[in-house]
Amino acid sequence: MARRLILGVLMTLLGVSALALAQTEMTMAEYEAQIAECRGRQRAADSTRAVAEQRTAELQQEVGDLQAKVVETNHQVLELVNADSAGTREYVSQLDAIVQQLRAMRQLGPNQIVDAREAGDLDEIEGQLNEIKQNPLASLPESQQRIVAAERLIGELRNVQRPAPVIRRDQYVVENGDYLWRIAKKPTIYGDPLAWVKLYSANQDLVGENPNMIYPDWVIGVPRNQAPGTYWVQSGDNLSGIADQVYGDRTMWTTVWRANRDLITNVGGDEYTIYPHMVLDVPQQ
Repeated sequence: MARRLILGVLMTLLGVSALALAQTEMTMAEYEAQIAECRGRQRAADSTRAVAEQRTAELQQEVGDLQAKVVETNHQVLELVNADSAGTREYVSQLDAIVQQLRAMRQLGPNQIVDAREAGDLDEIEGQLNEIKQNPLASLPESQQRIVAAERLIGELRNVQRPAPVIRRDQYVVENGDYLWRIAKKPTIYGDPLAWVKLYSANQDLVGENPNMIYPDWVIGVPRNQAPGTYWVQSGDNLSGIADQVYGDRTMWTTVWRANRDLITNVGGDEYTIYPHMVLDVPQQ
């Protein structure tokens, strides 16, 4: 009985060892397969690199051939126009001078560029360029590069426009004892106390509903020019008349009224009455 038990244990152990060995051999086989795959990839990469290096050498040779052809073509052009290297350098320097003039003009501010253009400066430079372009040396590559650069700069300078006038909103720092009427009366502001409405219109978000309540050290805007999308009320104006001027339709007075209802009410207490110096928002249609 004991012998049978011992024999069974030994057979079990031998079976486990065989299974473990089989598993080990399978793992090694998989590992070797991965190694083989990596080596295959390396060979493919080496082959691709060799092809790339060969193509690079071919391209470098092509570039060298093209450069040689350019040099040869330049010599042929010089022979055709009966020019030498010194003459070419002088011609190219003339083109360089024109390009430098144009670049210097391009560095000016928009107003200065327009002034120079109106004075004929740009036309004069363009005339010089057109004149020397008639020279056969203009066909040389180095000449063409400069001619293209000059023509591009001329095009840019032709398109420069004067900037739209800046709408000035001067600032005023509120002092002790100030109120809008008093500020508007100052000669440096409007010189007209009734223009307090203009100050309130421009600073309604800061001042709030009560135009009589302002505080020292507040910085308020002082509109000097009528901004786009606004209308400065004149004596005798009414909402329908303004709508007629702005939209060509008196019935659109409600559009103006809705856009300025709070301002109109806060200034006069009547939501339909407007006063001179009001700055009304005029919605664009």
